[in-house]
Amino acid sequence: MAPNFWNKVFLIFKKDLKDEIRTLSHLLGTLVFGLMLVFTFSYALQLADLETSRVFSAALWVSIYFSASLALQRAFAKEVESGTLEALLMGSGDRGVLFVAKFLYSLSLLLIVELVVVPLMWVFMGVTGHKLHLGLLVASLFLGSWGLAAIGTMLNGMTTQLPGSRLLFPLLMFPLLIPLLMGAVLTSQGAVLGETQSVMGWVYLLLAFDLIFTVVPLLLFDYVLEG
Repeated sequence: MAPNFWNKVFLIFKKDLKDEIRTLSHLLGTLVFGLMLVFTFSYALQLADLETSRVFSAALWVSIYFSASLALQRAFAKEVESGTLEALLMGSGDRGVLFVAKFLYSLSLLLIVELVVVPLMWVFMGVTGHKLHLGLLVASLFLGSWGLAAIGTMLNGMTTQLPGSRLLFPLLMFPLLIPLLMGAVLTSQGAVLGETQSVMGWVYLLLAFDLIFTVVPLLLFDYVLEG
């Protein structure tokens, strides 16, 4: 890809990130929702008296998924609400520029939310970390977030101009994410329990899934935006 492509990507990404930091309302709302899920899960699992190391990853990814469902719907919302989406498409020239910029913006939001949610859930659930493989846990979080952001950006582009997009988005997203969520949960669980070799196949699945759902929408984003 030409340097001009990445210059345009960076400009749109920087604009979106500046807008988010300037208002903070959407990010704070997502964080509050994520924290509510953390406290709910940690309290419920303590009452159930389960081995927290074995249920931590499932509870974590349920929290991340629902937080992502809220966070990712806003990727194109500002342009649609202000009527500037067509102008942005014309200014970017290549619609792939818009996909990459919105993908990076969505991925950044997810990673910011996870920086708060993951440590708090770890502490409140009282997980023991003596077998933890930190590198694998970080990899599972990054690969899972990458897939969430890629699919979220693709579906956002498809539904954002349609009536009832807020309802359509989560309904379309969940079936596509089943393989990703399975891989992310099992990889994170392997990292927490120190069972790294048994989950390496899932790591490769996550990577393949992410590449497919990044490259294909990038190439077809002209059609994606048509819904």
